[in-house]
This record gives sequence, C-alpha cells and structure tokens, in this order.
Amino acid sequence: MNSDLNVTVISFTDSPRRERVNANLSALGLPWRYFDAIRIPPAHLPQYDEAQSVRFWGRTLSRSEIGCAASHIAVLDKLAASHEETWTLVIEDDVALDPAFDYKALVALCRTAGLGFLRLYARHMPRLRNVTWLGQRELIRFKKAPMGTQAYLISSSKARAFIGSLGTISRPIDWEMDRFWHNDLYNYALFPFPCIELTTASSIKKQAESDKRSTAFDKMVWFAWKSKEAGRRLAANLRLLRQDRAIRTSFEHHPLEF
Repeated sequence: MNSDLNVTVISFTDSPRRERVNANLSALGLPWRYFDAIRIPPAHLPQYDEAQSVRFWGRTLSRSEIGCAASHIAVLDKLAASHEETWTLVIEDDVALDPAFDYKALVALCRTAGLGFLRLYARHMPRLRNVTWLGQRELIRFKKAPMGTQAYLISSSKARAFIGSLGTISRPIDWEMDRFWHNDLYNYALFPFPCIELTTASSIKKQAESDKRSTAFDKMVWFAWKSKEAGRRLAANLRLLRQDRAIRTSFEHHPLEF
C-alpha cells in the first residue's frame, strides 16, 4: 500500500537520544528524517508575543517552550507547503514507536474516517468518547485537552489549517494544538497508544524565565477569554457528535483492525 507516509523526528543535533532513535526507526521500514530543533521561530513564521502570553496564558513562556513551539510550527509549515495530500508522523525524540505496529495502516484509518489529524499519544486522559472499536484498539475522541505533542499523524491539508489559525506564539504548543474548536485539529486518537514516552530528562523548562506576570486587568481579560473558549469547546463537542456517528458508520462498511 502506498501510504504517502513519512516520519519526522524533532531533535536537537547534539541530542544523545539519536542513537536510540536510529535503532528504533530503522526497524519500521518507513522513510524518516530528523528535523533539527530550533530555538527561535524564523522570520516567516508566527513570532513569540510576550504581552499576549502574559494576558492569555498567565505568564511568559520559557525559551525552551518557545523553541518547542517554533520547531513544531516549522515542521507543519513545511508539510503545509506540499501541493499533494501527504501524511507525516511527527514524533519527539523521547518517544519509542512499537516496531510491530503497522503505521502505514493509519493513513487508511484516517481516510476511511475522514480525518486529517490523529493522536498516537497523550499526556493526560481527560473526558473522552469511544467512537468505534478497531479490533483490539479503539478510536477515541478527547473532549478536552489531552496535552502533549510527543506523537501525532497529520495531513498536509490539516497542517495548512493549523498554520492558518496561528497569529502568534503565546502559549505552549500542546495547548495551542489542543484548541480544536479554533484550528480544526479534532482530538481523535488510537488507544491503546502504539508508542510510549521514555523516562528521560525533559529539554523543556516549564518555569518561565521572566518575572513578568499578569496584571489585574490581564486576569480579567484572561477570565473572559477562558469563558469564551469553554463555550466554543462545548459547541464544537456537540457538533462533533454527528461526525462520530458518521465515522462509526464508515467503519461498519469498511472495517479495519489494529
């Protein structure tokens, strides 16, 4: 099957994890490459906005968080430029993929379901829905943010939608991608996940490297914005119930197992 699937690994050039990544991915039989992680976004991509971060995230972002966001955005921007519908499995270098899993079949899953974005890992298990069973695994949809950008499959058209939804870098990249009501990256996932996050020291510093905090006015704006976001998320979840039913029907006519 020609799946048009390739793998991109976000990793710093001097990362000691690369030796393990090489061994893991060489067993998959898929084309893959490294994307050398960057620390600041190139001029043609959305830039970090400190004022927006303080107002809509509650604090500034650390340099590591900015770099992580810039790296994922750069990968997706390159995918978005493709004139053909291609698929990329984006992983971070602290992820190990199951070498026995058929990753090419994920593209058939997405095409049958009409999806352009599929999570293969999540940091948290928030409220979710079972959409359908696929053999020993299930297709689920998260209703709230599962967090984490360790592993996800995305099409070039969904990459364009995400890049088009961005104005600035003003929150961590996983929180930005989790705003499915804004960017159309609906949080469908295959569970159990076909990969794991290894226990390694994180290169992302969670504490902001600036003392700048939100003012009372900023907090008022943030509260109003969060309330609006909650309403938009609820409305999107209600709309997606119809899509869930359509997906279930699609697999009844074209069953897949994982």
